[in-house]
Amino acid sequence: MYRLLIVDDEPLTRHYMKTNLTLLHDKWECGGEAEDGQEALNLLDRGESFDLIITDIKMPVMSGLELAREVTQRQLKTRMVIISGYDEFSLAKEAMHYGVHDYLLKPLVKEELIAVLDKMSEQLEADRSAQLAYKAMVSLSVETKEQVARNFLRALVSDNNIEIKALYPILFRLKVSLIEGEGAIMLVDLDEAQLLQRDISPSDIALFRYIVHQTATELAVSNPGTTVFFDGEQQTAVLVTGDDSTDVMSRCGQLFNHLSKVISNMTGIAIWGAVGSSEIDVLQLNSSYHKANRALKGRLFACEPTLFYDHPNEVINDFLKKIDNAIATLPAAFTDTHDLNLKAALKTLVESMGTDAPDRRKTIQFGTYMLNRLSGLLEGVGQQSFHQALTTLKQKTEPYILSLEEVVSLYLLMLQPFLQRLGSPSAASNEHEIVTKAKNYIYAHFAEPLSLALIADQTGVTPGYLSSLFHQNVNESYIKFLTRVRMEYAAKLLQAKPPVKVYDVSEKVGYVSVKHFSYVFKQHYGIPPGEYQDKSLSLD
Repeated sequence: MYRLLIVDDEPLTRHYMKTNLTLLHDKWECGGEAEDGQEALNLLDRGESFDLIITDIKMPVMSGLELAREVTQRQLKTRMVIISGYDEFSLAKEAMHYGVHDYLLKPLVKEELIAVLDKMSEQLEADRSAQLAYKAMVSLSVETKEQVARNFLRALVSDNNIEIKALYPILFRLKVSLIEGEGAIMLVDLDEAQLLQRDISPSDIALFRYIVHQTATELAVSNPGTTVFFDGEQQTAVLVTGDDSTDVMSRCGQLFNHLSKVISNMTGIAIWGAVGSSEIDVLQLNSSYHKANRALKGRLFACEPTLFYDHPNEVINDFLKKIDNAIATLPAAFTDTHDLNLKAALKTLVESMGTDAPDRRKTIQFGTYMLNRLSGLLEGVGQQSFHQALTTLKQKTEPYILSLEEVVSLYLLMLQPFLQRLGSPSAASNEHEIVTKAKNYIYAHFAEPLSLALIADQTGVTPGYLSSLFHQNVNESYIKFLTRVRMEYAAKLLQAKPPVKVYDVSEKVGYVSVKHFSYVFKQHYGIPPGEYQDKSLSLD
């Protein structure tokens, strides 16, 4: 049952509530009484706990209005209802500013009192349910929270918008801050060409990938701020965080070198790695991941496994565009019963390898890259077909040096298990209206956990299309726009009087971690929020 404290200088009112409360509502009991606000405050100060205080607004010693003010200042969770006369309605309205939840008019009407008790019990029940849910989430084991973080990161880099919308608010409620300063995604993957040149079955590649992933996970335990997860292509992805971009890149290099050494000692197999851009917002890690993926393609032109960084090379980028464009034309050529179009497309691809006589390693590198790219373009390509193609690639590259014609024939044979099933992009609507709607939603909800997927859902378009529109119409990404809105509002709060504490400002603009908020604020304004506040107040 909920406990009520009745505060009134009229003994008859107190007696009525004491003797009839449980009869009026079976969820309530009178847990105490006081004849003025000071007596009620004394009960509270002695540790008495009440779910609801019903108080008269005018009383000697301390009024109900003063009591409400004191309860608010003490930050007590007790709900309050004011009893007032018709001529005291302005005072009752003033009491609402001090957290009073409702009011009753004199003389008390039984039905109105029951209605208020009903309303208060429903609100208390909702509060308790929310608290139980929060306690249940907070009590989750560290391992469970880490799993939620891994699932979120996988959804983020895989553009799984449904899971992003589901998991991002959970991370927010769990107060899990994946980035305190800056963070980047590092990808690590097997040297498949080396594997296929050895006496290892293509079906065992998954096992070796698992070994890499588990080893990285074990090494992450001794590297705080590091989270290891699988991306959508079953590559091992690692979120590496640090104080700033220099620190992040240094940590990535150290972790990759350590991992390479351990994997080499265990299996004799080398690994490739690539690091994307360093970001200050967790939702921008999608961009870091895609840059790491692009950098990892550099292995097509490298002789030995290494760690690539996101330093665009125009020559390599031009080669990659030609290769990707050539691969993108292959599915359309699969319907040619005479394979003429497919041979022509494969010839264009092979010519982009940059050599007239590719060796076995380069042939396997390009072949596995093509198979992985096609698996992303085509639906219905099962693991069996994929392994058959890899087996063909492994067995038919026995000569160390192959002519371009031999490579074309090999790739043609390798692609036989693949079939064409492609989708098409959806159409768009009015660009200006979409961007305006998205900006308005950000203005109204910037204090909440906002993902691109959630905003896109509100505007009725795909996340990728909305991202493109933002760049075209606002000249900045949605995350930069969101950050700017948050920082500008934070600056206003920091200029307010009386001063608002920095951690309160952090929560009001949608940050779980004060440290991360302070870092982003300093990046935006050049000074920490505390210093900004001191300077603003000293000018007044």
